[in-house]
Amino acid sequence: MFLFPSTRRIFPILFALLSTCLFNSQLFGDAKVRVKDIARVAANRQYQIIGYGLVTGLDGTGDKSQISLEMARGMLQNMGMEVAKSDLQTKNCAAVIVTGMIPPFSKYGETFDVTVSSIGDSSSLQGGVLVPTLLKGGDGQVYAVAQGQISVGGIQSGNTGGGKQKNHPTVGRVLHGAILEREVEEKFGENGTFSLVLSRKDFTVSRLVKEAISRKFGDGWAKTTEPGSVKIRIPESFKDDPVSFAAAIEDLPLSIEEPNRVVINEKTGTIIIGNRVRVSSVVISQGNLRVDIVDTTPTKKPTAAPGKEVQGGLISLQGETTVDDLVKSLNAVGATPKDIISIFQAIDAAGALHGELVVI
Repeated sequence: MFLFPSTRRIFPILFALLSTCLFNSQLFGDAKVRVKDIARVAANRQYQIIGYGLVTGLDGTGDKSQISLEMARGMLQNMGMEVAKSDLQTKNCAAVIVTGMIPPFSKYGETFDVTVSSIGDSSSLQGGVLVPTLLKGGDGQVYAVAQGQISVGGIQSGNTGGGKQKNHPTVGRVLHGAILEREVEEKFGENGTFSLVLSRKDFTVSRLVKEAISRKFGDGWAKTTEPGSVKIRIPESFKDDPVSFAAAIEDLPLSIEEPNRVVINEKTGTIIIGNRVRVSSVVISQGNLRVDIVDTTPTKKPTAAPGKEVQGGLISLQGETTVDDLVKSLNAVGATPKDIISIFQAIDAAGALHGELVVI
């Protein structure tokens, strides 16, 4: 894959690099990867948890709404204190939402980070402390308890109201602030099987992973029933050590074909081109550029000219042409990233681009 930033100054250099990379990719063939580079064990995933709580110790930047007042009063009542609403001042407290992700295979007592965000009209959580907060999963069960000093980060300078602020003071993190109180029930290797989830839901890649496992351990241990998923049965010799079996599978080498894809970001002028994308015969007019690519013989090279002699430009591709040929010609006439984006979009619209065009 190749990257084209929108900086005009380095554009010709990057085109030259593209040409070299395209040539080398033909020598080395498909991409060499490991199974773990393109897949993960199904049980190896994070779990979202959420709760609401109270931040105290703020320097007059807390909520002025009823929500923090009620939460502060409820917290004191739970600790056996009866306090009238008129006796509470919440300028140093803020109601917050607390979110976190339980890391894969976490055990009781392990800690992880949580994010704290204001849900009232607090102007800043800087310097605050999150009081103990219950965090629940999607099943409504409590999985962790969070508390601790909030870190907002960023830079804030000058007097209040007149300085520069380069952070987002109503959102912060509590580092290692959550303690796991309930383990996720999903277990690795349960019932003597586990599944691999592929990052690409591709029929061919799924088959390649299955074949790699079969070559290493024999037929029958891996099965594919749908693209993007490989179900694996743990051999009897690994029943007591399924982790080593999974690790051996993750390290298996594969040769996979890189996708034929052109990715364009119109906002930044960035273009990423797969090394197998080809272009068929097509004629496009683009601004004042003129590119003549003639590929009637195997040895004849494409030519390019600025096209000052005609109004509008002409890009003519005869026969199937590689992207290498195209970008060399466009580079020769000083095409900008904006020109390249428009040209690839037009080629794709004409049905002459042998690859997927993705605009982000």
